[in-house]
Amino acid sequence: MRAKNVQRARSEAIVAKKVAIIGAGLAGLSCARTLRQGGLSVDVFEEAAIIGGRIATTCIGPDRFDHGAQYFSPQSDDFRNYIKGALDSGHAAQWTPRVVAKGGRRALPNDAWFVGRPGMSSVLRPFAENLRITVGQRVQSLEQRENGWHLWFGDETSAGPFDAVGVAVPAPEASGLVSGIPALTSALSRARMLPCWALMVRIDGKNFPDQNVFFDVSEIVHWIARDNTKPGRDPHGETLVVHASPFWSQAAQQDDPQDIAEELWHGVSEALGLPPVRPSRMTAYLWRQGVVDQPLGRTHLYCSESKVGLAGDWCLGASAEHAFQSGRHLGRAITAALG
Repeated sequence: MRAKNVQRARSEAIVAKKVAIIGAGLAGLSCARTLRQGGLSVDVFEEAAIIGGRIATTCIGPDRFDHGAQYFSPQSDDFRNYIKGALDSGHAAQWTPRVVAKGGRRALPNDAWFVGRPGMSSVLRPFAENLRITVGQRVQSLEQRENGWHLWFGDETSAGPFDAVGVAVPAPEASGLVSGIPALTSALSRARMLPCWALMVRIDGKNFPDQNVFFDVSEIVHWIARDNTKPGRDPHGETLVVHASPFWSQAAQQDDPQDIAEELWHGVSEALGLPPVRPSRMTAYLWRQGVVDQPLGRTHLYCSESKVGLAGDWCLGASAEHAFQSGRHLGRAITAALG
């Protein structure tokens, strides 16, 4: 009986602990779900109007574009099991595109590719269930008081206190939030991210090659995908997503989006030898920290003294799975520290 009372007291102590997660991309949501599974109270704050980060789907008119992450290719059992759950619930489907690599080599993917259905962001819905998520709130700064951490927003309102904070945003943004914690900022400087221009295109009619994916197309164009060939998409007309090369994007990140759209489409048409065709819709979007150029080489960062930690794909690599794993590791570290 005494052992049960001790266990119950410990459980209640853990439930009383509150954690704030900044960022509702895959890393932040993975961390939040891990914390909830550990019995902690979690609040997630996201700057954008929607969750997902770079696992993004946007609608332009009637068209839907996956203009961020393009697919998932699970390598670990943890992520494979999560994707299986998304498949079983109808939030994901397997995609087997015909791929053309640099030099015209045609192939199928070596590993299984999966996509969200009806958009990439759909795969995050199971993560968001039963979580308190506030969108449209940019966290400007963190303040530590005697009773815990307080988050200050752009409109000069605040939230708190929290016993711990997890920061799951791109490395350059994270650096500003944790500038007062040297144990974190010194390591952060080793991670490097580059921008990426994304072009969303609609072509009426069938004027595009039969292949579904092209990558390493030219010095300007890194990736082209026929979004309409993914499962659950509208098969009428052509909806394309084009990603520019990171270094070209870096040089052009201050340029006008319409000029970028024209230049990227010209690059696509020239590289693939397309007949003269004018897209009915063309929109360029800049991911300012779109590509991990140099990862940190660690699963996450956590400062036990301040009870603040960092997670993101940039900790481990460039894939969505890296974000998933990083968030899980940070969630476990915070749970252990507050337990």
